[in-house]
Amino acid sequence: MVNKLPGSQATKVSPQNPNLTLTLTSSFFQGEAISGSPQWCRPQLMIVFEAGDLHSARHQLLPSLQSPFSAGSIATVLLQESIAEQFVGLLAQDLRPLEEAVAQNPNYQRSVAQIQRLKLKVVKAENLKVDQSPLLVYDGVHSLLGDGGATGVITLHIFRTAKEAGELAKREALSFGQVSIWNEQLSCSYELVSRLSPAIFAFNCFNPDLSPVQEAFDGDRNDVVLVKNYHYESLVVGSKRRIIVFPVGTIFAN
Repeated sequence: MVNKLPGSQATKVSPQNPNLTLTLTSSFFQGEAISGSPQWCRPQLMIVFEAGDLHSARHQLLPSLQSPFSAGSIATVLLQESIAEQFVGLLAQDLRPLEEAVAQNPNYQRSVAQIQRLKLKVVKAENLKVDQSPLLVYDGVHSLLGDGGATGVITLHIFRTAKEAGELAKREALSFGQVSIWNEQLSCSYELVSRLSPAIFAFNCFNPDLSPVQEAFDGDRNDVVLVKNYHYESLVVGSKRRIIVFPVGTIFAN
């Protein structure tokens, strides 16, 4: 069965996993901005550890900040405390004014009003007003900022340990379509898989092509393949079938 989703991207519903819809390729996550009063469309979670590639993670996060209503955009970021200040400092330097369609979106304007009313701390572009800039919102949750639709901002939480990161992620009521974890210590990344509910995990990469492992996932069977320098796994973790992808250059923790 093939379902049509926003942006005319197709997804396949596994007969063995009828409640889980999975994209055939990464192209769906790069959808066009949604106009009007958008609903969440496969929002993503990003988790960045001190042992991760901060510059690559920042590069992947920036499009979601500039175009927060796009399908598959990052909705929530978790940063390890030791690198949080450095990471947000780098981000702030690269932020640009929002396009008018985003800045005038009622969901974004509602979020800005809530941020100001609640006096929440934000990361914004230098020399821009709050209502003109992409926003990272400290310690907020999307349910607090909006009415259930996409909010137009990204929530930010600071953690110390993998266990705490898992607990903070659960504060969000969103159903994340994918989790991107930036950490060269893969044993720690695998630990987080068991603490989180999404089916798709990308370690040290973002929106990888899932087709090499799609058939195994749909067939509800374990598999490991190496394709174009990426390691793919279909496996069961915490009584739930998952997909894990990472580049083979990633360093395994001792």
